[in-house]
Amino acid sequence: MRRIDSGAVPHNPADANNFVLPATMQRLLGPDDGQDVRLYRVSFDEGARTNWHVHDDAQLLFGLAGTCVVVDRAGTELVLAEGDVVVIEAGNEHWHGAAPGTAGAHLAINLGANTTWLDSSAGE
Repeated sequence: MRRIDSGAVPHNPADANNFVLPATMQRLLGPDDGQDVRLYRVSFDEGARTNWHVHDDAQLLFGLAGTCVVVDRAGTELVLAEGDVVVIEAGNEHWHGAAPGTAGAHLAINLGANTTWLDSSAGE
């Protein structure tokens, strides 16, 4: 058993190669932690979002603050409010970020080890 002190984990700028507009990411569990799960707190500025991407296993998004939105290639759009959970199945191409006109934050729980980053187009 161990405790992760989130206050001691830095909030770094999200990788500009994988995000549109400013966001920060706090890696709570990552590839170097010896766990099969990845855990990230992501805070999106207004209008910020990820690029399209896909995971090799399920991803769970838990709403922490503000309002986020999750969109898949089929055009399904889900709103993620504080306390809500969105489950994204393995292989489902999607993006997520702040809902229009607001900032938002979520906890991303990746059950797999790999994320494949794709294009940045909003598909509109």
